[in-house]
Amino acid sequence: MIGASAVDLLDFVAQMDDFELVPNLASFNLILKAMRQAKETEAAEKLLDGGKESLPNDESYDLVMGMLFEMRRVEAALKYIDMALQSGYKLSIKVFTECIACCVSQGQLDTLVTLIERCRPPFLLSVDEGLIVSALATAGRTYSSNLLDASWAILRCSLCQKKVPSPESFLGKIYAHASLGNLQKAFGTLHEFDAAHGNLVNEAEDLFSPFTSLYPLVVACSKKGFEALDS
Repeated sequence: MIGASAVDLLDFVAQMDDFELVPNLASFNLILKAMRQAKETEAAEKLLDGGKESLPNDESYDLVMGMLFEMRRVEAALKYIDMALQSGYKLSIKVFTECIACCVSQGQLDTLVTLIERCRPPFLLSVDEGLIVSALATAGRTYSSNLLDASWAILRCSLCQKKVPSPESFLGKIYAHASLGNLQKAFGTLHEFDAAHGNLVNEAEDLFSPFTSLYPLVVACSKKGFEALDS
């Protein structure tokens, strides 16, 4: 099936219907994999929408959603996320990671926040922390408190309280709070940052420098910059 055109694959499925043959999950997903390799997105959607009661499964949804995120068709992918969740399936880590990357790159912050809320709390996440740092930076640039809160919540859930967030994550949160003008929360995060990473002797000077890492917080504290801090 690999290498066949979308028309051939759909014709194959139609012929199975004519002979009242029901594809099993293995063959159903094999066809979807072939369509994904050929980037036949519309054909894959048509096949998934026409699945029998016993089809599709979580892998089927993952294949189509992954394809849609690759094509940057976020709204279409969300349709299948809803279908998968309503069918009792959980999103795979891979698909969720693709969703975060796609939404952040396209600036669809409200969509990302909605999805995070929809998947939490039963979805125990384990995502690349670098994506969360990117989301926090986006929250700061766009003054989105909702994205800030959702990103930090998903990071905490991902870490499962077994490890502390990275310095980059703390700095991203401080920057976002500073951009939003929430100085009390920014300094509260700075206190948490110090408690978690203040013992990093070699890196501490740079991590807590008001001239580099913490410069956004310094600027937020005074419109006149360092001059006001000295007064």
